[in-house]
Amino acid sequence: MAEPEVGPVETAVRGDVDAMDVSGSVARSLAAAAFNLARKLDQDAGMATAAVARELRETLKALAEAAGDDDGSDLVAELSASVGDASAS
Repeated sequence: MAEPEVGPVETAVRGDVDAMDVSGSVARSLAAAAFNLARKLDQDAGMATAAVARELRETLKALAEAAGDDDGSDLVAELSASVGDASAS
């Protein structure tokens, strides 16, 4: 049985996973699940498209957490924090 052609969603997910520094058996399992979900989206998940997309998003989030990656929200919060009045000293 021939492997199905890799579509645009799976290609993007594989690139994202490759860019993450993930290791260990759980990360490999999560990556495999992400590839499978992406393949389903590429092949048209029909009425389950939204559910598959949500699951893919959560799987990628779990992989990013395993890799120690984040979305930069901590940096944004730090940069947005009030630093006080510099002229008060």
